[in-house]
Amino acid sequence: MEKLDNLKVWDLKAILKWLKLYSWLTAKIWKRWKDLFHRELDGTHSYKVEYTSSQWKDSAWKQADLAFMKAFWTSPKQTEVVFIQNDEIEWGIKIFRNDDMVDLSLSMAINQIK
Repeated sequence: MEKLDNLKVWDLKAILKWLKLYSWLTAKIWKRWKDLFHRELDGTHSYKVEYTSSQWKDSAWKQADLAFMKAFWTSPKQTEVVFIQNDEIEWGIKIFRNDDMVDLSLSMAINQIK
């Protein structure tokens, strides 16, 4: 406590700002961090595929199955994968394994060309 008594008002305000940010971030990301930590301990993974509404789920799965093997060296079962329609994707898919993502959409290709 003696060290806090010696700090200037500006220093105390900066510390308070960082403590508030830490508190806010802890509340926001605690659940996600906890889930990722437990998955890492268990050795399990979460898989997700985002695809366009103009694409069939089976078609998205065929692309995703190949992409999972090439990108992550794993081949999850279709029942382990969560499929989500995302109308912001112009064409193609996005695949996720835990926090890692591979974008195989037209938007990504256009951005790389620019």
